[in-house]
Amino acid sequence: MKAIRFDASIPRYALGLAGQKLASSILWNGLSCTAMQDIPEPPLPNDEWVRIKTRYGGICGTDTGTIHLHTSPYLSPFSSFPFTFGHENVGTIAEVGAQAGNFKIGERVVVEPLLWCKPRGFKDLCHFCARGEINLCERFREGVLAPGVATGFCRDTGGSWSDSYLAHMSQVYRVPDNVSDENAVLVEPFSIGLHAVLQYPPREKETVLIMGAGVIGLLTIAALRAAGSQAAVWVVARYGFQADAARKLGATEIIDGKADYSSEIAKRTGGEMLKPIIGKRVLSGGGMDLTYECVGSDDSIDDSLRLARNRGQVILVGVPGITKNVDWTPIFAKELQVTASYNSNHVEPFKGEKRSAFAIGLELMQHGLDLGWLVTHKFKLQDYAHAFELLEKRGASRAIKAVFEF
Repeated sequence: MKAIRFDASIPRYALGLAGQKLASSILWNGLSCTAMQDIPEPPLPNDEWVRIKTRYGGICGTDTGTIHLHTSPYLSPFSSFPFTFGHENVGTIAEVGAQAGNFKIGERVVVEPLLWCKPRGFKDLCHFCARGEINLCERFREGVLAPGVATGFCRDTGGSWSDSYLAHMSQVYRVPDNVSDENAVLVEPFSIGLHAVLQYPPREKETVLIMGAGVIGLLTIAALRAAGSQAAVWVVARYGFQADAARKLGATEIIDGKADYSSEIAKRTGGEMLKPIIGKRVLSGGGMDLTYECVGSDDSIDDSLRLARNRGQVILVGVPGITKNVDWTPIFAKELQVTASYNSNHVEPFKGEKRSAFAIGLELMQHGLDLGWLVTHKFKLQDYAHAFELLEKRGASRAIKAVFEF
């Protein structure tokens, strides 16, 4: 079957870093780490696993960051190469292991991609998995699988950027009949927004800032409203189509990301921007109560810290890299509370219960939450080069969520 894979080595990595300055296509034409290949279907690791025929495989910013070699090498020891991309997914069950529960061939499902203790074959769960905090599993390199934090980053499981992929029965969630494939493929990124919002909710009268109106930023707005938050939600959006989507999802104010948004936020919150001897301006007075940073870039992280009020809160939701231009002084000078929200887990506090973010997301969609319109672009797998080129030019393409369709 055809699959888009990532095979890291120092020579390939170095060639990609140097060559992309001439042509970005070097990153995915086989000269660097990413390429389309013909591969056999991976075998089930044991009888507790199922095989899933792909319907949609979402293209995530983490994936494109990996392809462009922008991501930190921090997690590379927790991956195994070559891996097939694709952790956002929806498909139908094509094969069921003898001990994989009561799943049936043809059932429509989504897979929670984290490869925690149970998928790795452990009956005695680690400290975090035993508490339902599977995003913090201590065994991402152990057990019956090769290293890998998630499906799409492990050589043994495959990924949704191929005709089929594998999942342990503990990862599989049935999709309700009235939930579209377009909604289902967004359960995984929506769960990231849900985790951030449910673990670190705003107070009713606080003003929330969403830094970035990409998919994660938009789905964090959706999660805030789905969780019942009545807080004012301001969104920094670079493009008009992102601003329109943010309003539709419940944003109360749009801040133009291409303008001087720092001065605008300072003005609206009763502060002012001051010029230091050198470097970026500093906020005096005013500022945001709670910021969900949903980009992960140096500028976005730095501005989130600068624009927070004294003793404000900044939640890192976007995947950061090795920062080179972040001034951490605001954390000290303002006594900020800075924390991170990583993936999702099984103990999200929602309406008096603690459940997995995937279960909550599917239930919300079953009862009317429609996010499927955020899927704006669909590509056949063989058109992957066009997809990657288009996603480099989001302003012109107006792409929000792109997927591979099978």
